[in-house]
Amino acid sequence: MAVVAGGVVVVSSASAQPVDPKAWYVLVNRNSGKVLDDRAFATDDGAPVVQWSRHGGTNQQWRFIDAGDGNYRLQNRNSGKVLDDYGWSKTAGSAMVQWRDHNGANQQFHLEKSSGGYVRLINRFSGMAVEVQKGSKADGGRVVQYHDRGGADQQWKLVPAGSMGSTGTPPATGGSVPASQAPSGTHPSSPSSPAASGSSSATRFMGSSTVFVGGSMSDASAAAAPFDVRYAYVHSQPAPSSAYYSASRCQAAWSSWWGCWNGSTTAPGTYVTWRDTVAAQATYKGSPRPQKMLWTWYSLRDLGDAAGQGDGPGEVVAINRVDLLTRYMNDYRFFLQKIGNSNDMIDLEPDFWGYVRSLGDPHKVAAQVSAANPADCGSQENSAAGLSRCLISMAHKYAPHTAVGLHLTCWDWQNNTQGCVKDYASLGAQNADLLVTDVSDRDAGWYAQPAHGGRNTFWTGQQAAAALRFYKTMAESVGKPVVLWQIPVGNMAQNNTLNHYKDDKVDWFFAHMDQVANAHIVGLLFGPGQQEQTSVETDGGNLINKTIAYHNSGGTALK
Repeated sequence: MAVVAGGVVVVSSASAQPVDPKAWYVLVNRNSGKVLDDRAFATDDGAPVVQWSRHGGTNQQWRFIDAGDGNYRLQNRNSGKVLDDYGWSKTAGSAMVQWRDHNGANQQFHLEKSSGGYVRLINRFSGMAVEVQKGSKADGGRVVQYHDRGGADQQWKLVPAGSMGSTGTPPATGGSVPASQAPSGTHPSSPSSPAASGSSSATRFMGSSTVFVGGSMSDASAAAAPFDVRYAYVHSQPAPSSAYYSASRCQAAWSSWWGCWNGSTTAPGTYVTWRDTVAAQATYKGSPRPQKMLWTWYSLRDLGDAAGQGDGPGEVVAINRVDLLTRYMNDYRFFLQKIGNSNDMIDLEPDFWGYVRSLGDPHKVAAQVSAANPADCGSQENSAAGLSRCLISMAHKYAPHTAVGLHLTCWDWQNNTQGCVKDYASLGAQNADLLVTDVSDRDAGWYAQPAHGGRNTFWTGQQAAAALRFYKTMAESVGKPVVLWQIPVGNMAQNNTLNHYKDDKVDWFFAHMDQVANAHIVGLLFGPGQQEQTSVETDGGNLINKTIAYHNSGGTALK
């Protein structure tokens, strides 16, 4: 029975029966059908607790430790931490997190009965109930405390781990996934979410069931073959003020900002909306053949310049300055709003995550996340790991049909793959929809010249196999597929002169598409990483001809 006390609805009911303290449970929310989840398999104090689609991982399993007087501490099986009223708060809407077990009253909960076998978890210190904030039904919905009002979003069913109970089959999609499983693709809100990865014939990513092909090229080249995707960079220092975003037209003085790259006769952000429109209206052989855009968001590089220290070190300094990071967040939000409901992809910050990794634990690289963007990311930790999670969650919020991925920057991958696995888990790559990475930023023929270092970056079978093993390991570690981006366009018929350098990657990939798919690679995007390299327009038609032949063959099924 509900009564009103002091303007707050209070639910009165008998206490629930004790639980088995030796058993592990999955807690299913009545409103959403999602389960209580230690987000991204985190093991640190203060890591957020959210709801997520059930996948059977240990981060979704909880044990009730008897704390006396009918109270329990909820211990997560993955982290060993317990559910915690963060900061001993008595504020409605404050976050529930995980923390090391100190048996405080803010970590103790008693169970109140609701109908249908559901219970409410009431914190001993605050007297408030554990709920999914605002009745969210989305993966990643925040778990907070609020006045006990008996709502369905405050009700949880305790299902023994390993038993499906009434929850049905755990979905294959989602971001908070255990290691060593096949990748699952885009977030559930996307209409192009893939089917379960266990059946390769049904596996889909961004609406495609085959490995897609695309790149950076002119409009004429894009229409010369059945390309699936085009990509473009977005990078500049952020707009100096919010007035840029609301202006009806750009000004000539704003031309260095990406939002006004299309000139002063256009509205801010036209660079994105125009390219999305061009891609959507693409044709092949005179018939409509819509393409998708992949945006490489590369603006922390420019923020480092604004901090006065340039690439790498400057970026790390910049994210710890509230003034600069606030401008960056505002710019990123505007970029996402320009994408809107388009079915695009976003590649977040090439190189930057490599600089973060070089400093050690991403959780310990300082970033002023909550102060720079309290509206969207006020609950995120103030670290590079919090920043990456913030950027992913913002993409899902403002561009809900777009797949977002961290750029995979592991310069030490050949001797430290497990270190890369650990760091990308810390960065929250499980919450994204894909990983994006590059094979090489220059043609092998360019690198081979003494003036450019005399390096050998041509692929042998052994080198190719090692690279694909790495991509597959990373895909399975975060449960997300990989897009290879900015693959050198050169071929062995070139003569190693300006814009005509040799390489073997195009020919190798098209000759080994089954191996590509087996590595959970869903897309191959070709393009020059620098103005001297071979391009689609200078390669003698090689990429266009191979793309036509690939699509005429029916393509290669995703796995």
